[in-house]
Amino acid sequence: MSRTMSAAVVLASALTMGVLARQQPPAAPAPPLVREGVTTKISEHVYVIPDGSVPLVPNVGIVVGANATLVVDTGLGPRNAETVLKEVAKVSKNAKMYLVATHFHPEHAGGATAFPASTTFIVSDAEQQDLDELGPGMMTSFSRISPVHADLLRDVTLRKGDVHFATDYHVDLGGGVTVDLRWVGPTHTRGDTVAFVNPDRVLFSGDVVMNRAFLAFSGQSSTTAWLKAFDTLEAMRPTRIVPSHGPMGDESLISEQRAVVTAILAKVRTLKAQGQTVEQAVPVITSEIQAQYPTWTSPARIGAAVRATYAEAR
Repeated sequence: MSRTMSAAVVLASALTMGVLARQQPPAAPAPPLVREGVTTKISEHVYVIPDGSVPLVPNVGIVVGANATLVVDTGLGPRNAETVLKEVAKVSKNAKMYLVATHFHPEHAGGATAFPASTTFIVSDAEQQDLDELGPGMMTSFSRISPVHADLLRDVTLRKGDVHFATDYHVDLGGGVTVDLRWVGPTHTRGDTVAFVNPDRVLFSGDVVMNRAFLAFSGQSSTTAWLKAFDTLEAMRPTRIVPSHGPMGDESLISEQRAVVTAILAKVRTLKAQGQTVEQAVPVITSEIQAQYPTWTSPARIGAAVRATYAEAR
């Protein structure tokens, strides 16, 4: 075969493969399942079951003291919570267990009923309000995502908190291991709750601080509250931050997110002063912010951040 013919055959083969690849249906998304056997120790007393970058799978925290264990987030429904409990048993023999959900969404609180009845579920007043008022509707919405989601949430009821607090709650796990719970909403939701582990200085930040991902503003979000939350979390001086989704990071995640929110606020104020409507401002600011942070994920969220900020900006 001549070189010319050989090249033509290679080109034709490549074109055929390209056409076939385009004809193939997109790969199905990974099911939202907490994984067994990947639990990672990130400090002396803290373990994390990483989310594996799978949507609607949280980074689950396990904090082990001398007398008790605290779990941060449950996974989507009882099946996932049962996996979490298996992983807990591998790293802790404590009979006493506490549970906290960073907010009311089903992948964070929807598996609480699978935890033993003796588990103390600690919930902020604002999060309990979200669970009561918005939880059932959110469960229905998540169930409609796919048959897998529906199966994971089938017949699930939302567990009420055993202990409630207004702004702060201190948990003593024994052996000098304590966890400070802090309500910081309304940010992603009204009831966003973070957990700071002493003495490890590990912060479970929920959806309040993410790693190079644009924040998920909702109809409940307040830009003012979010900036205040950054100040609160920065004052804790964490050495490790575990977001509810995505890769972990250090304290710099807070200042990075503050810079983005502050930039959105400044642009909103400028355009609002010029008389532009929020609908005019959204595409302009989205384009500018995305250009500034081209590697960040979830750029579609910028619009919601602009709308929330526009409603508050003066």
